[in-house]
Amino acid sequence: MKQILTILIFFTITLFSITGYSQNKEHEGHNHHHKNEISIAAGIVPIPAEDEIAAGIHLHYIKGIGESNKFGIGVGLETILDEHKHYTLSAVFQYRIYKGIIIAVAPGLLLRKEGAENVFEFAQHIEAGYEFEIGKIHIGPVMELGIEKTGIHYMGGIHFGIDF
Repeated sequence: MKQILTILIFFTITLFSITGYSQNKEHEGHNHHHKNEISIAAGIVPIPAEDEIAAGIHLHYIKGIGESNKFGIGVGLETILDEHKHYTLSAVFQYRIYKGIIIAVAPGLLLRKEGAENVFEFAQHIEAGYEFEIGKIHIGPVMELGIEKTGIHYMGGIHFGIDF
């Protein structure tokens, strides 16, 4: 489990480093897009408390705020595809730091199956990503930390979005 997590973190740091240097001057003002964004992120989710690895999917709708749309607010739905039927519905607060670098915090309500019962709990997600823009489409690496009552999980994957 520790080896997989180390590889995931190394891969993410390397990808962020490479992509951070790949942007050119043409993209310095690229935040004029993102008035409305629908995106999906998919990746692998190591769950240390359960010594398990699962797949994860996030869907987001973000509404850009202000003239430059550097700030955004929206809703997100996350699911971890494991035996616990893990779903989180969140408010999403996003900030476009510099060029394609994005951070988001997403407090929300976790619904998971515990035996035959549905359990609702508070959950917090922190996400960092980098996006390459191709017109109104953007794609890039994403890394997330999920904090819940039962423990934490990570996700490393790919983000794909469309602006409208």
